[in-house]
Amino acid sequence: MSPAPVLVLLGPTCSGKSALAMELAGRLSGELISCDSMQVYRGLPIGTAQPSEEERARVPHHLVSCLELAQPWNVNLFVPAARHLIAEITARHRLPMVVGGTGLYARALCYDFQLLPSDAALAAQLREICATETGCARLLDELSAVGEVPDDLKRNPRHLARAVEVFRLTGEPPWQLKSRSEAPLTGFQQFCLLPNFDALKNRIRRRTSAMIAAGWIDECREALKNGLANAPTAWQALGYRDIAGYLAGQGPATESELTEVLANRTIQYARRQLTWFRHQHPGTCFLNIDAYRPDLLSRLADEVCATFLSSCH
Repeated sequence: MSPAPVLVLLGPTCSGKSALAMELAGRLSGELISCDSMQVYRGLPIGTAQPSEEERARVPHHLVSCLELAQPWNVNLFVPAARHLIAEITARHRLPMVVGGTGLYARALCYDFQLLPSDAALAAQLREICATETGCARLLDELSAVGEVPDDLKRNPRHLARAVEVFRLTGEPPWQLKSRSEAPLTGFQQFCLLPNFDALKNRIRRRTSAMIAAGWIDECREALKNGLANAPTAWQALGYRDIAGYLAGQGPATESELTEVLANRTIQYARRQLTWFRHQHPGTCFLNIDAYRPDLLSRLADEVCATFLSSCH
């Protein structure tokens, strides 16, 4: 018996995944599993672009707003949780739909990626090292001894600490540990939105302004009161450090300047996501978007439905 089908919808931030996923869920009797490393946290609905209460009432969403800020979340936790949900949704005779932009999570799930070992005590020790003035440089030197260190690790202390943790536990850096397969697991049908980058940048700038207007700064202020700055994973959510700096008088001087910083940081993140999806997801059906026109959602939904349903027969 063939594995039950799973529809996977990927793409960079602000590319239109959520709207398309809602449309597809209605057409295909789907339930959505968030493949986003930050949407799991309560208290961050604006900054992590969580689906609204109305959207969650229309279509079941999973792994959204279900963890406290202090709780960790990583690929080793995501994959078994997602597999369990896929089995449950399939048993209800509904379609599991994995939707999001966290590329590592998606690759680990779809390609049977080797889950990397972890050690809580070692991880805590490495985070403490990263927090010191020279700690990140020392950990980078440790990894550099075995090869070229990916740029992401040079920018992100959390990812750097995790890479060193894996290296000390396995003897190999994580980027040298391959997935077991270069083809997705049977049943997983992947689609990825690839928008024109200029069009995407314009959407990101408009959405960032809308998020600020919706209360993102106040959301961050409240989350900081609830321990966001000490959270092991949630503190890495895009934009919150910049807003915290602004609130402390140590970052951008005006709300307008802050909005520009946040938009540019999101654009940089979207660029990295596009690079990941183009190179790390062989077998994916890429959906090119040249412009965001009124008929786009319906056209994309028609294309995905036709391709997905034909693959199920």
